[in-house]
Amino acid sequence: MLEWIGGTPVGLWLILGIILAPIYGMLAAWFLGKPRNHLMALRGLVYMLAMIVMLWGGLYILSMVIKFVFFQ
Repeated sequence: MLEWIGGTPVGLWLILGIILAPIYGMLAAWFLGKPRNHLMALRGLVYMLAMIVMLWGGLYILSMVIKFVFFQ
């Protein structure tokens, strides 16, 4: 089947492999590039993780509000 590659959905390969490639490059450049400033790289990583957590947390809260308003 074309929608599965090696037991994994093609969409997962697309998201993790192609769409997130610039993020992987940015993280590699922060930690492996010259001049190295590990404190700033760690700060950037924490900011990115904080934004991801806020995004997912906000989406979860919004979905619970929608659930309780429209489906209860």
